[in-house]
Amino acid sequence: MTEDELREYMEEWRDFGYLFIRARWTMDGARTLAEAAQRFRDRAETLEQLARAGFELDQPADNGFAVAMRPGEESPMRLVEEDE
Repeated sequence: MTEDELREYMEEWRDFGYLFIRARWTMDGARTLAEAAQRFRDRAETLEQLARAGFELDQPADNGFAVAMRPGEESPMRLVEEDE
């Protein structure tokens, strides 16, 4: 994952207080097993980088979807909304 991609995830967290992770269609469009495998490896790298950035799943993933939060941290934008 690039710094720009990580920045996009952080912006989503700041705006909404969580990340909505969609992995259900990870290998859609792959024309070979090798290409499908590479897509899964790329997705795994992204998830590992999100974990290193402090994200954890809010609950077990279900049907290819998950919600990630940063335990112990509130989204800055969510805090602003609560103050209004």
